[in-house]
Amino acid sequence: MIITPIEKHQCQAAKDVILSGFLERFGFIDHSLNPDIHDISREYDGAHHHFFIGRENNDIICTGAIRKESPDTYHIVRMSVQSPYRKRGLGRIMLKFLEEKAHSLGARSLILETNKQWSDAIRFYQNNGYIHKDEDEVSCYFEKEIPL
Repeated sequence: MIITPIEKHQCQAAKDVILSGFLERFGFIDHSLNPDIHDISREYDGAHHHFFIGRENNDIICTGAIRKESPDTYHIVRMSVQSPYRKRGLGRIMLKFLEEKAHSLGARSLILETNKQWSDAIRFYQNNGYIHKDEDEVSCYFEKEIPL
């Protein structure tokens, strides 16, 4: 898999990867939610917020993004792997890439959230060093400190 910053012409395909994951998980798509993916190239400007795609044979098979929350904290978002490509370690590769990118931008802490019903996602983040910090009726919140 080759990971690159998203280009404008790839935004719809990346959005489709994310939405197909929602459809698979929830059985429907609520287009009023997730406003950050309505215009990925504008929302993820490459200055404070960065969106990446994983490609194989020019197909977008994986997405991930980081959003700057403070000078030393980045929020990992939009982690998604197309269903036929799962269980190959691609999510882990994208997560490590996002962690390294955030670190290179000055991050000392990474945060993320996932749906509390998604036990596989919770295990994935815990297995990659993320500590469960909190939860509400919908989501679990995680954090990982980046050593200096």
